[in-house]
Amino acid sequence: MLRNFLVISLFLSLVACTSTKTKTTTSYSSSTSHYLPKVTNTVTSTRGSQFIADINPGKYENLKKFWVAQKKNYCGVCSAVIVINTARKNTHLTQDNIFSEDVKKVILPETVAKMGLTLRELTNILKTKAKDFKTTRYPAHTSGLDLFREQLIQNNENNSYMITNFSRQSIAGLGMNQGHFSIIAGYNVDKRQVLILEVNGGKESFWISDKDLFTAMKAVDPVSQIPRGWIITGK
Repeated sequence: MLRNFLVISLFLSLVACTSTKTKTTTSYSSSTSHYLPKVTNTVTSTRGSQFIADINPGKYENLKKFWVAQKKNYCGVCSAVIVINTARKNTHLTQDNIFSEDVKKVILPETVAKMGLTLRELTNILKTKAKDFKTTRYPAHTSGLDLFREQLIQNNENNSYMITNFSRQSIAGLGMNQGHFSIIAGYNVDKRQVLILEVNGGKESFWISDKDLFTAMKAVDPVSQIPRGWIITGK
């Protein structure tokens, strides 16, 4: 009897440990929120125009002056080029010449053309190519929505720039695999709406709620195996 009791106890302990481990390793990748469509408003829509009328559009207008359309899978590279050129007020940097020998040590252009970039890789490109900038990476799952909101407010007023890495599929409510980079160009504090300067030439810039964008940034990158997030860079 004692032996049977010990065997059963050991079995129950193993089951409990296994269940806990499984829950821990999938905690940020199993959210049903990625399968709920998010509301967006293009900048030219009625609501989009109302949102932008309530903010200082200076950063958005400056970024548009240096906007270029991304090459295939170059959304992260394109975002970096636009931000650096806007900060330096010139168009010297392109999606081709950004790949100096130092940057090629971070990642090769042919690899980006096939797979795009992770949040860490784009951060390292910015740190390599713009050494006079302060660049910090913020993974969504360790940074939190409150910090994101604080930095959105600061981004309206300061000379730094925010690049967001989110899942398009999460915004569409279709999952979380397809990632994308674009630039945060403004924040309507009262409506809690974030203005995304779209770098894909085939799509229009849009507004999305800060909470929904944050959810889309929590989507797991299949390459890095951790959630996405945002980058702040500038002098």
